[in-house]
Amino acid sequence: MNWWQQGVFYQIYPRSFQDSNGDGVGDLQGLIQRLDYLNDGTEQSLGIDAIWLSPFFPSPMRDFGYDISDYCAIDPQFGSMDDFDELLQQAHQRQIRIILDLVVNHTSDQHPWFQQSCDPDSDKADWYIWHKGKQPPNNWLGCFGGRGWTFNAQRQAWYYHSFLPQQPDLNWRNPAVKQAVKQVMEFWLAKGVDGFRLDVVNLYYKDAQLRNNPTDWFRLARPYDRQRHIYDRDQPEMHSLLHEMRHWIDAWPERMMVVE
Repeated sequence: MNWWQQGVFYQIYPRSFQDSNGDGVGDLQGLIQRLDYLNDGTEQSLGIDAIWLSPFFPSPMRDFGYDISDYCAIDPQFGSMDDFDELLQQAHQRQIRIILDLVVNHTSDQHPWFQQSCDPDSDKADWYIWHKGKQPPNNWLGCFGGRGWTFNAQRQAWYYHSFLPQQPDLNWRNPAVKQAVKQVMEFWLAKGVDGFRLDVVNLYYKDAQLRNNPTDWFRLARPYDRQRHIYDRDQPEMHSLLHEMRHWIDAWPERMMVVE
């Protein structure tokens, strides 16, 4: 079997794992200090084979790191790129693989991609899901509450967000978005990471016609859970995209991908 089919994975949320400098926030150097606890090659350690590392990228932290404003950098509160390179080296010396948590259904509204998309004349105008009109185009809701559409005054249009208004969804129907994500993955694979855990992949595609979700008004639940989410998730295009992404990974030996 491949290593990921039999290995023990250990998820680490950097913010709360180990603080190395006393500022109250866990960081990459703290994780490096604890690598022997995870696997030092003896029975005294946990003996894990891989770390699933939750997001450490620059973020306004509206969703504690799952709102990313730069996919190819380290948030200063967690350390530097040199720290990450050291982590990768030290982990591999202990036969520990590093798996990155990649959140590419949406970005932060502070990401340069979205900032440029707010300009309808930008080359990234179609990188997010926009609707121009006096009202939102449908009844889609945000998973964290409230409607899923927010009006942007600069563009005079609505954008869709599956989660917070500060987390606009990328438009995966745009080939340029797909290519940009591929380049992000190649950046980290070239550094030596061993794979990715892809966040909420079933949300990548939405119904191209933006149709309303059916609603069960008699169900005793919050409004989001009263809807049957047949148009804002789980679209048929997702399966072929996963095949394509698997081919991207296969270009790098011994790398893995798992999706939520």
